[in-house]
Amino acid sequence: MRTKQLVFERTYNAPLKKVWKALTDEKQMKQWYFDVSAFKPEPGFEFTFYGEKDGVRFLHLCRVMEAIPMTKISYTWSYEKYTGESLVTFELDAISASKTKLTLTHSGLDNFPENEPDLAAGNFAEGWKAITSTMLTEFVETDFISKNATINATAGAVWKVLLAPNGNWANAFGDGSYAKTDWKQGSAIVWTDPNGSIGARGFIDNLDENNKLVLSYFDDVDPSPGEEPGEYKEIFTIEKASDSSVKLTAVSGPLSKKYVKPHSEMWEKAVNVIKSLAEEQR
Repeated sequence: MRTKQLVFERTYNAPLKKVWKALTDEKQMKQWYFDVSAFKPEPGFEFTFYGEKDGVRFLHLCRVMEAIPMTKISYTWSYEKYTGESLVTFELDAISASKTKLTLTHSGLDNFPENEPDLAAGNFAEGWKAITSTMLTEFVETDFISKNATINATAGAVWKVLLAPNGNWANAFGDGSYAKTDWKQGSAIVWTDPNGSIGARGFIDNLDENNKLVLSYFDDVDPSPGEEPGEYKEIFTIEKASDSSVKLTAVSGPLSKKYVKPHSEMWEKAVNVIKSLAEEQR
């Protein structure tokens, strides 16, 4: 008997709103799911994307069938070069304020050609397992990065370097990374690359000279008017370590787990550059 449907259940350490946005926001879908042509959680909306297996690309054709905010999204799933149409459904339940259960059902698999091995149920099972267990998990579940260094310099010397990232420690995140701000509490801060493309947009949430700097960021580099900042922050604290040294701690997050490792390496480099530059001022 041919497999008619597959069902996968997974509970994520993430709030319902965050998981829903990952499943329905076009920009976020491109980061962890597929490079969709476009997406709107509206019945009747059509979209496409390419998938690849063993070097062969498959154009997927989809149409949103049902969209219940924070609860359910379903869309058809078919292919340009094959007959048959199936249905993919994502259903969400809030287990708690910080946990969300996903039930993914892919039905109608028996509508695809029986003699086409690329459309076998086993291949779909393997793909959905990776998507639900790894790809979505690493995107919606978060962690913090914390780096510190003992610096043989005054707090003032460290502070001076910290507020001069351009051409210095900001290069840890990409050559030419540039911060546009006047370094005053409440002011905007925009990070760009050498071409002027915006990588992050936020504001200076707290500025306590020689002690603490808190930068808060928006989820989108082009936030809507009146939009509140997201959860992500960068927090720098400077504390006395000895009569001749201070301890700098840089904490960033929460950050999607898929980005933690590469960003951790960048922050390690940035903190070391700050240490080196501050100690040169002795």
